[in-house]
Amino acid sequence: MNLNLKTYLIAGGAFLLLVMAIGAMWSNHKIAKLEREAGDAKAIAIEKQSIADDREKLAAEYKAKTEYLEQQIAALKNAAAKQDENLKQISINVDNARADVRRTRNTRTTAATLAELCTKLAELNHPCS
Repeated sequence: MNLNLKTYLIAGGAFLLLVMAIGAMWSNHKIAKLEREAGDAKAIAIEKQSIADDREKLAAEYKAKTEYLEQQIAALKNAAAKQDENLKQISINVDNARADVRRTRNTRTTAATLAELCTKLAELNHPCS
């Protein structure tokens, strides 16, 4: 083989080794970059998962509060209904008492004995004491 051919073969082999070395370095660079990006993506995912967990806890708390308040509203509605019934009954009693007073006022006054007066009051559900 002559010297020129050997030089070309050595130069070609060196060039090939250089290209392979540059390719390996470029590949390592790309792999490192992708690993960094993957690590960053994992960190972001962990952070977002933490935020999601916190929001789920808050949602559960709000749900519990809502259920508690709904129970309180139901209890208040029941109490209000009972009070309405009591007010209706009191109104009926007051109306009856007013009617009794009107009837008593409209009764003619005559000389009556204590016994007659107590009898009339007993008829009106107000016995003598």
